[in-house]
Amino acid sequence: MALVAILFKIMHWQFSEVLLIIAVSGIALFYSIWFSLKTPKQWLDYAKLFLLISFLFQYLFGVLHLNYGFIFSYIFKIALVVFIIVYIKDQFFSLNDTSKPVRKRPVPKKKYYSIILNTIAVLCIVVGAQFKILHWEFGLINGNILLSVGLVSAAISIVTGFKKS
Repeated sequence: MALVAILFKIMHWQFSEVLLIIAVSGIALFYSIWFSLKTPKQWLDYAKLFLLISFLFQYLFGVLHLNYGFIFSYIFKIALVVFIIVYIKDQFFSLNDTSKPVRKRPVPKKKYYSIILNTIAVLCIVVGAQFKILHWEFGLINGNILLSVGLVSAAISIVTGFKKS
């Protein structure tokens, strides 16, 4: 829903603001439900929740050009710094026993395909947005085509991600 709302906003179509509000509310609601159901909560989980909620408010206030959006921009920057500190602490200074050798399982090909598809989606959406903003066209390649390819590959990635491996 968020990707469709972003597409509506970039293309200046009607009801983009309504779709953005619904999408942001849905992301916040579903992540909050997932967070509340997660049983062993760690500091990193709280930092992720703080980062997500602050980003959603900053994004919503910025895209809709609402007053006092700069406050949420500062809160998002603080949340990002907190997340980075907690992530570094969790990854490098955790109290896990690393003296025992850990046997790694081989990564299946499906995981590599998923990474490639996600990379294509992100690159096409970001570059397509830039093409759209700057009004660039190179033959058949323009912002609309890149955004469409990016959104379709993101949708395929989401749909295939729900299947059991």
